[in-house]
Amino acid sequence: MSNFSDFKNGSLAQSNPVMQKIRNKTITAEKFASMVKSGDWIYGCMVGTDAVAPRKAIFQRLGDGPDKLQNIEMWAVDNAFLGTDFGLRYDKEGKYHIQHQGFIHKGTKDAIKQGWQGFDWYQWGWAMHMNYQFARFYRKEKSQRVADWGIATIAKPEGSYVNGSYGVSNFMITAKTCKKFVCEIREDHAWCEPGRNVNLHIDDVDYFIEVDLSDPDFQYPRLDERNIIPSETDKKIAEHILSIMRNGDVLQVGIGSLPTAVVLAISDSDLKHLGVHTEMIGEWAFTLIEKGKIDNSQKSIDQGRCAWAYAVPFIPERYFEWMHHNPMFAAYDINYTNNFLTLSMVDNFIGIMSFAKIDIRGQVVSSCVGGRPISNTGGQFQFTVGGQLSRGGRTVLAATSRTPDGKSRIVGMLDRGDVVDVPSQFVNYVATEYGIVNLMACTDAEKARKLISIAHPDDREELEKEAAKLGIKTKHWMFDVSPDRRYPSANELKDHKHGYMDLVIAPKGVANPNS
Repeated sequence: MSNFSDFKNGSLAQSNPVMQKIRNKTITAEKFASMVKSGDWIYGCMVGTDAVAPRKAIFQRLGDGPDKLQNIEMWAVDNAFLGTDFGLRYDKEGKYHIQHQGFIHKGTKDAIKQGWQGFDWYQWGWAMHMNYQFARFYRKEKSQRVADWGIATIAKPEGSYVNGSYGVSNFMITAKTCKKFVCEIREDHAWCEPGRNVNLHIDDVDYFIEVDLSDPDFQYPRLDERNIIPSETDKKIAEHILSIMRNGDVLQVGIGSLPTAVVLAISDSDLKHLGVHTEMIGEWAFTLIEKGKIDNSQKSIDQGRCAWAYAVPFIPERYFEWMHHNPMFAAYDINYTNNFLTLSMVDNFIGIMSFAKIDIRGQVVSSCVGGRPISNTGGQFQFTVGGQLSRGGRTVLAATSRTPDGKSRIVGMLDRGDVVDVPSQFVNYVATEYGIVNLMACTDAEKARKLISIAHPDDREELEKEAAKLGIKTKHWMFDVSPDRRYPSANELKDHKHGYMDLVIAPKGVANPNS
């Protein structure tokens, strides 16, 4: 693989107007940082397009003195997935900058616990798609836009265009909501084929920045997801999830031990003709394609293609091999993949996501527990609702019945500081190692009874007492008279479409006053 010097000065530095224009706009990260002023707002393109060289250069300028930067506001810039906490490294007290961030690196979590002042958690607008998030930054006149700088990582330009590569999710939106747009070129990033326009003309980029991929600070932490070994508990949860899946399902899956367990369970199953419509694409999709499980042949939209919004290339060469100019993968902005309207058109959608806590009425907590941010809601709310708008759709919120320190994840009441990410009325399936239950359209008593049934056995008696205190009738005679509550099976719901779409309503004739 060639390095950036080849691109700038070597064989790729052809004598043509396009390449000359790119060379004329190419500066160092240090030069870019010298143009940043105290008080500037800088927006990053978030997951998959972590612009590391300009980010590090900015943080290195933080401090006291006339040549230093103060009062810098970073929006979605010091990203969790890359693992380089430049903010902590160069501003140990959080005195000179503030990060408005949702996804949290472990080092940042530890610093927050110790009172670090450089962090301001907030939930991304993905729950209402990214236009909702970026509306506060956009102005019709470019010079009036709120973000002073937008920074992003791109694949090597081709022709007169740049490509958002692994971070197409809000690449185009960022470009249109900042005064100046700066792109860091990484030659280890794939040119990802678009589902709709996610390629930007070079005239819309103000500066290009070179990056030395041999610098450890600028490398993704290598993680071969194929080597993740799921726990026995996660395997049990995966078995329960598999019980409600069927041929032709369209998957949304994340990363970690539980998603890996689900992928392995699918690999060993008889399921076939699966599809992909997801926020995060990754090794799970590559593996299931190799196993012959995913072919996208039964999808109602984007047939034959995996629709996705971002990727984290933990093994850059494998991601490049799979995704560089591969038309099987359709890169979309987050306004498409996470949009309720889009999801309503994805038949047989199944979203598999995790949670941190759920109360017996079905309120789900995933991002902030007891006032302590642990993650971000991401697209969880949208996929939970969208899965029920899909014909035959389902969403599963899954977790172990207890936390690592032995506390029940299923609780009578939420604690002070817990942030509800999915309201109870939208929750569909919930799974633990003790089973999977469907809360759709259930009463309080039905929800509580179902959730208690999948709690850890040693916690169930206490949860029954909590339910009684709340006046929830889990011991009512109705459960003796109708134990199954006349509830449909997953298979019986496969043709259901929210909104009674099969109901034909004939218009009534206009009354004749003379009759």
